[in-house]
Amino acid sequence: MARNRWVRPLVLSLSLVLTASAVLGADPKDIPLPPRPQAVQADLVSALEKRKSVREYRPEKISVADLSAILWAANGVNRDYGRRTAPSAFGNEYIDLYVVSDEGAWRYDATAHRVRAVAPAGLKARLTGQRFVGRASHVLVLVADTGKFPGFFTSSEERLRWAHATAGAIAQNVYLMSAARGVGTCLVAGVDGTAIRSGFGLPADAMPLYVMPLGYEER
Repeated sequence: MARNRWVRPLVLSLSLVLTASAVLGADPKDIPLPPRPQAVQADLVSALEKRKSVREYRPEKISVADLSAILWAANGVNRDYGRRTAPSAFGNEYIDLYVVSDEGAWRYDATAHRVRAVAPAGLKARLTGQRFVGRASHVLVLVADTGKFPGFFTSSEERLRWAHATAGAIAQNVYLMSAARGVGTCLVAGVDGTAIRSGFGLPADAMPLYVMPLGYEER
C-alpha cells in the first residue's frame, strides 16, 4: 500500500513532463494539450487591471498548462455545440491560430484542443522585424483564411474588416487569460507576411494579421 501511494503521483508527474517535452521538443508533431482550467486565481476586474503589453521576457519557457489556458481563452470551444470564446461573423471560424516556439510551429485545433505540427524550427525570429518578439517563449500568430468567410462577403475590404474585428476579440482574450496566469504578451501588427506564408505553407491569399509573443515578464 505504501508503495502504491507514491507510484501513482510519480507516474502522473512523468506523464506531464513527457507532454511538455513533446510540445516543446525538437521533433514537432501533433500534440494534445492538457485540459483548459476550470477556474483561475483572478476575477475579470483583476485581469483587466493587470492587462498590459509586455516586451521583456525571462528566458524560461512558459508552462504547457499556461499555453493550454491561453489557447482555449483565445478562441477555444466554450459550448457543447462547438461555438467559440471569440465572436465571428455568422459563426464562421475564419481566423486560424498558430503557435511558434524555438522548436517548431503548430496550428491550434480548437475542436480537439490540440496543436498540429506545421513547420520545423527556425521560424520564430522571422515573424516580424521587432526583435523582442523572437525572445519570447512562444509566439501566437493570427491568420485570416479568406476561404472560410460567408459566401456573400464578396469584397476583400469587407472580409478584411471582419477579420480584424474577430482577431481583436481573440487578442483581448489572450491578454486577459495571460494576465490571469501571470504571462506577459503584446499585440504586434508589424508582421512579415511573406515569411509566415512560406513557413506555414499558406496560400497566397491567406492574411497574417498579428503576432502575440508569450513569456514570463522580466522584472
